[in-house]
Amino acid sequence: MSINSLIPDNSEKGTGLILEYRDLYLFQVSGRKHRTETGERFFAGIGGHCEEGEGFIQAAKREAVEETGKTVEITHSARTDIVQSNGGVVDTIELPSPAPRMIYKMLDRRKSLPEKGPYFIACFNAYFTDDAPFELDPEEVSALIAIPEELLCGSLERKIGLEDILSSGGEIVAGYLEARTMLFPLGTAVALANLLKRDKGLSEVDYD
Repeated sequence: MSINSLIPDNSEKGTGLILEYRDLYLFQVSGRKHRTETGERFFAGIGGHCEEGEGFIQAAKREAVEETGKTVEITHSARTDIVQSNGGVVDTIELPSPAPRMIYKMLDRRKSLPEKGPYFIACFNAYFTDDAPFELDPEEVSALIAIPEELLCGSLERKIGLEDILSSGGEIVAGYLEARTMLFPLGTAVALANLLKRDKGLSEVDYD
C-alpha cells in the first residue's frame, strides 16, 4: 500500500510538515500573495502542492527550502491517520517508511476563493538538519510562528493574534507579524489541531 493508492486519481496532492521548535509547533504565516480578508492571515504547516512528476517526500523537502531556507529530514510515523476535512479520523493504517503522520482531505474555508476539487495533504513529521538562519520570501511567507499545543487546538474555535502567541509562551521565530493581524489555521495546522484534540480526549477517557 502507498500514499497514492489512498488518494483519488482526480485529486490535487500536497505535503505539510509537522515541525517542533523548542517544544512548540512551528508554522508558516501566509505571505503577501495569498488572498485573505483584510487584517487576517492564515497559518499552516510548511509545505505545498506536489509538482507534476514529483513525489511527496521530494515535494516536502523542496517546499521546506523554498519557504524557510533550511533543509529538513523526514521521519517515519508508525501510524498514519486518514483524516476527513471536518477533523474526523476514518482509519488508521501502517505504511512503508517514511510514512506520513496523517493524510488529510483539506477544506479551504476562505470564502473569497472559488470552490476547487479535492486536495489531499500528506503530513510528515520532520526536523531541521542545520543551524542556518531562516530565510523568508515575504510574498510567500510573512513569518514563522511557534505556538503551544493548547493554543493550536484553541485556534479551531477562534482566531488568534500576536498577544495570544506571546502570552501562551509562543514566539515569532522569523519574519514579521503585525500586532493586530488575526490568524486562522489552514491545512496541516487544522489537521494537527484536530488530531491533538482527539488524542487528548482518548487519553482522558483511558485515564478515567
